[in-house]
Amino acid sequence: MQLPWRSAPKAALSSPLTLLVSIVTTLLLGFVVAASVLHSSSAGSAALAYQQTRTCPHTVQPALDGDAFALPHAVEMAKKSPLGAVYTPIGRPDFNGIATWGRFGYRPGAREHLKVLQGGGDGLWVPQTIATAAKVKIGDRITGSPLVVSAIYADLAQPVEGWWCSEATKVVPNPLAGDGASTSVIWVSSFDELSKLPPGYDMFNSVSLRWPTEEPLSTIAEAEAVRENGKAILASLGLPLTRTDVLSGAIEASRTSQNNVSSALLPLVIISVLIGLAGVGTVTVQWAQRRHSELRLLWVRGAGPLALGFRGVLELGLPLVLGGLLGLVASRLLLPLYAPGVVLESGALWVAAAAVLIVVVLSLAVTVLVASWKTHRTFQKQVKSWRLSLVPWELVVAALAVLAWIRLSANGLGTTLKAGTLPKIDVAALTFPLLVVLTAALFATRLARWSLVASHQVQWWKVPAAQLALRRLAAAAGPVTGVLLVGVLAVGTIAVGSAVAGAQRSALDSKSGVFVGANSSAQVSQDIALGRVKLPESLRGNTTLVGSSTGALVVDPATFTDAAVLDDPAEVRSLLAGLKRTGEIAPALRIGRSANKEIQVPGLPLLKPVASLPSFPKLGSKGYVVVRDSVPAVEQVGSWHLWSSLPLSTLTTELQAAGIHYTNVADRAKVLDGLPFLTVEWTFGFVAAIGVVLAVVAAVALLLAIEVRRRQNAVSGALSTRMGMRPSVLWSSHLLEVGAIALLAVAIGAVASFVSAGFAVPRLDPAPWLNPAPMLPDLTSLLGLMLLCGSVVVVAAAWLALRGVRTARMGELLR
Repeated sequence: MQLPWRSAPKAALSSPLTLLVSIVTTLLLGFVVAASVLHSSSAGSAALAYQQTRTCPHTVQPALDGDAFALPHAVEMAKKSPLGAVYTPIGRPDFNGIATWGRFGYRPGAREHLKVLQGGGDGLWVPQTIATAAKVKIGDRITGSPLVVSAIYADLAQPVEGWWCSEATKVVPNPLAGDGASTSVIWVSSFDELSKLPPGYDMFNSVSLRWPTEEPLSTIAEAEAVRENGKAILASLGLPLTRTDVLSGAIEASRTSQNNVSSALLPLVIISVLIGLAGVGTVTVQWAQRRHSELRLLWVRGAGPLALGFRGVLELGLPLVLGGLLGLVASRLLLPLYAPGVVLESGALWVAAAAVLIVVVLSLAVTVLVASWKTHRTFQKQVKSWRLSLVPWELVVAALAVLAWIRLSANGLGTTLKAGTLPKIDVAALTFPLLVVLTAALFATRLARWSLVASHQVQWWKVPAAQLALRRLAAAAGPVTGVLLVGVLAVGTIAVGSAVAGAQRSALDSKSGVFVGANSSAQVSQDIALGRVKLPESLRGNTTLVGSSTGALVVDPATFTDAAVLDDPAEVRSLLAGLKRTGEIAPALRIGRSANKEIQVPGLPLLKPVASLPSFPKLGSKGYVVVRDSVPAVEQVGSWHLWSSLPLSTLTTELQAAGIHYTNVADRAKVLDGLPFLTVEWTFGFVAAIGVVLAVVAAVALLLAIEVRRRQNAVSGALSTRMGMRPSVLWSSHLLEVGAIALLAVAIGAVASFVSAGFAVPRLDPAPWLNPAPMLPDLTSLLGLMLLCGSVVVVAAAWLALRGVRTARMGELLR
């Protein structure tokens, strides 16, 4: 018998709501799986981009360096790369009978990256320090050489970036080092002029070979190609030089970051897919209920359950496929909103398309199976129902949460970490806060279902709005509990994702501050401590001088809190004010786990702890702090540093303007490798994005549930108003009905997420050897935003419910 299969797709148009729900279901499902693929791919590219910001651009490709070569050999080797340099050993060039420490060098393009103070053109370019020491003027000739001084330039100083970064050890002098240990470079005009130098520079020359990349590398595959090309070049040269391969480490770190993100997201994506497929099954059941008469007719005419199941695919298949395609398109267009970067690995979009194709095929398979099962139960055999709702899923998930907590408590993020390494994230430990949220959602759903079943005993007719709201909730217990479940998951995942991501950002900043001590620091000579050199006025109020000896700091109580990174400056200021020396023993602050006894630190008097703090800038959780007035011989202190609240560039600019020598600079913004923190932040950032998707699902489900019950609401509301109920009471009733669901979802999700994140955040620490541990950020604004969005949805849902009442015609409704 020929059955009317061809008319099935056209028949689907008679149920636009079912079509819309089918499209939205697979749209969100496709978006989640495609976005997870694209997010993981962009995480690798973002990690590579971050690594390049911390890498000298001229050492992105493998580089070569060497020392102790004869000058002709060094020049010959340097010419084999596009950017080769030769540096002579430090000697004492003589200008006009005045010899000073200096070295010569040549690097193509060097003069374009120097600040000229006098002169220019071909000839010797002498740094200002050497010109001042040897009283060099333009036109002077170096003794023993025909070379003439043509320019005087400003010495390079830390921090150097970009073009000079890879040559810093050769071209940036250390003004605090001893005579002859470090010096600026006297630049010649070409490699050939190196042969015209005075005697004494023929041997022990240094050489550097660089292969600059024109543009920053975008993807891991591109970086691997550049690395292999660099390896081939170096192998073909066969030079006896030391190889530097920074790119391999960056590639490995980027690949590890990408794998960490993808493996951490996998459980969440699997759960999301299962939830989406359950939604597809629900839509199919509703379709079978709407098509009951037609399906019975086809069954009577000989169609079996499997054929009727494929009939469901004919009607719902096209909307499901269309939703998947729209999900893929949305994941690509919205990439800048949820991913750490916009650059994707080659083929990532095809992988995402394949993932969407898989979930669409699964959706179609679920449609066939559910439709076949439904028609089999309805028309062929009534089997005893085995309800999944009877299974205590919340207890199962709670047990998994306990196991995840055990893993998290024991291992933290995962593998045992060392400084400078990227952690391999333990996915089981990472899922703890999400499992707690899921447990709370399941418990809330079961309790809500039980409460709605028992609500028929409640008599609140003194408050008609509440009584009517409760009756409507009880009549729609299934949709209500479903919306509540998804709503709790949405609020919880948004809060957990935002909390952990925010904690990682603040932890990186806090740990960097403790590591440096302030926003920036620079080592200076003891002349400042001795009062021989004064700080410029521009650094007063934002800079302090700190001495450092083995395990102890020497601070100035009057200025320390102006610059140091402190959680409670008032407490530190009070404790430091109490450290007044009255005898041979200097009172000190004991930090963290340091011994509470008198101790002798080299360069300092005998220290006696009189107070304690759990942690302190630079020292972390171990060490001692003494005030400067308690140290009689400041010249015996190991080293002196300026700590400043200013950015490093501003600090060094002011020091250079004042003529104050410095070295060993540190910048809070760059001192730590932030990739481990960023990896966790990117992972939970996507968790928050999934939460937003779930929030959209919950809101749409709530509005659709109201729309499906429009006829019932219209009859009930119209009759109520005809019987004397005021419109304001009916409005309040719908607000109470929908508002109760939204408020419960926000309250339960927020409490579960805040509690679980509060326990998990301190243990999700990519750098546990550094204090302080990550702390839960202030989520008040996030909670306020969720309440505001929930209120908008509640008002919209109540308005939608009342719209049918206002436009209802009693005759048509009763008919």
